[in-house]
Amino acid sequence: MYVRISGRLLINAASMNAQGVVGNVVELTKIHLALPKDSGYDIVEVPAVTGNSLKHWHFVHFVEEYKRLGGSSLCRDCKRGIGYRTRDKKDEDEASYIKDCAGEDLHGFLMPDLQVRRESLIKFSFLVPVEDLLEHSIDTVTHNRVVIDEKGRIEAEAAMMLFKRQYASSIYGISATLDLGLIGTRLYSADKSLTIDPKEAVLRAKAALLAFIPMFSGKLGANMSRSLPAESVEQLLVASSNHPIPLLMNGMYLDYAERSVRTLNNYCKATGVKATLHTYRVKLPEDLVKSLAENVQLKSYDEWSDIFHGLVGEVEEGFCKSR
Repeated sequence: MYVRISGRLLINAASMNAQGVVGNVVELTKIHLALPKDSGYDIVEVPAVTGNSLKHWHFVHFVEEYKRLGGSSLCRDCKRGIGYRTRDKKDEDEASYIKDCAGEDLHGFLMPDLQVRRESLIKFSFLVPVEDLLEHSIDTVTHNRVVIDEKGRIEAEAAMMLFKRQYASSIYGISATLDLGLIGTRLYSADKSLTIDPKEAVLRAKAALLAFIPMFSGKLGANMSRSLPAESVEQLLVASSNHPIPLLMNGMYLDYAERSVRTLNNYCKATGVKATLHTYRVKLPEDLVKSLAENVQLKSYDEWSDIFHGLVGEVEEGFCKSR
């Protein structure tokens, strides 16, 4: 199964990704976007969350779900949710690493001493504000830490430390891709034969999908102990197929859903590949829905997590068909 994800997340009062300290202020990560304006383009600075941060949290939730489902093939670091990927030297065969560790199979690894590398099967875009909500404000909040004695008194003036941290709220666009059909295979082999048990491959694929439920429920980002994101899924567009399919346009763009569906529809018409579009709170033009190829199925959901629940149920059949 190959899965492509795009959508929009409403995230309030969150310190999602910090890039450093200026004085005693922990700053949010910011990037510049190039966006159409009048007859040209404009450069706008916005708060953002890196794909590296999103990938880290998917990895953490993947390991948790994998272990919960009964999986046990993890290296010493992945067992602890630490994504070194990898410190365990084996040999010069990629298969020996992916057999022993589901984390390195899904999220890739690099063993420079032996010149062995595996590309990640799961990739993320940056999380950036949507095109129609680029104006933003960043709040700087003052926090304090104190040291209390046995009588409940602050021991000394030096025992109170003030520090500041930045927070932001916006609707963010996201996109991600999962090549679950390549689980357990050498990426550069011609036949893509499995090097692990098929049941183990299905287990890893299910865990990779389930990891999005805690992620999209708000368990991601920096400084969660005091600024757990107030997160809500506003829209979700997910495409799935037993064969590789094009990526979906990032949810930051106004017309991301329509353009993504048109691209996928044209691809399926030209190649004969079958795909399913899963939508949550996404409205598509009637003419586009009517023009969908016979091998493009459209499913709408009242709850976004039902999409991943349904995909988990289809993994075993879809995985076997894609072999």
